[in-house]
Amino acid sequence: MGVLVCLTAGDEFYSRAIRRLTGSNVNHAFIAYSSKQWGGWWAIQVDQRGVVKIPAEKVEYQYIECYDLGIDLENAMPRTRNLVGESYDWAGIAGFLVKLAAWRYFDKRITNPLHRKGDLFCSENVTTFLQNVDGMYPEIMSLDPSSVAPGGSPEMLGTPSLQWELQNTLGVSLVPCPWVKK
Repeated sequence: MGVLVCLTAGDEFYSRAIRRLTGSNVNHAFIAYSSKQWGGWWAIQVDQRGVVKIPAEKVEYQYIECYDLGIDLENAMPRTRNLVGESYDWAGIAGFLVKLAAWRYFDKRITNPLHRKGDLFCSENVTTFLQNVDGMYPEIMSLDPSSVAPGGSPEMLGTPSLQWELQNTLGVSLVPCPWVKK
C-alpha cells in the first residue's frame, strides 16, 4: 500500500456548499503516498496555491476515505511530477457548476465550458494522475478529468465522481489511512 486515493470533507463554507450541491459526503480528493526519501506519508493535492506536495497529516479535513485500488499506482509519479506547481482552476470550478446546472435544470450534458487547459481542480488532478498509471482500469481511462467530481452520484451530478467510480463501478473498498491516529 504505497499510493492511495483519498477523499475528504472539510468544514469550511465552500466545502459544505460543494457537498450540498453534489449530494455527497466528500468534497476534496488527493493522492497520498509513502515516501522513503522524505519519510512518512505525503499528499499531492490541489488547493488555492495550485498543485502542491505536503505532509499528509497537514491536509485539513473533518472526514476522510482512503482507497487502495489494488494495482501499483507508483509508476504514475514520475509521469505526473510536472503537475506540481500548476495553478488552481478557479474558472473550471465555476464551469463545473454551469455543467451541473445544465444537467439539473435542462437535462443536458455539456462539457465544462470554463475549464482552462493546464489549470486543475482536485478531482481533475487525481483523475489525471490515475490515467497515467500502467494497467489502470478502462473505466477510469475513459473519464474526462475536467468533468469528474470528488463525490456524488451520477444521478445527482450528471457526470462521474471519483467516489462513485471507486465504490460502485470498480468495487474498491475503503482502507485505513496509515497516517491517521486512531
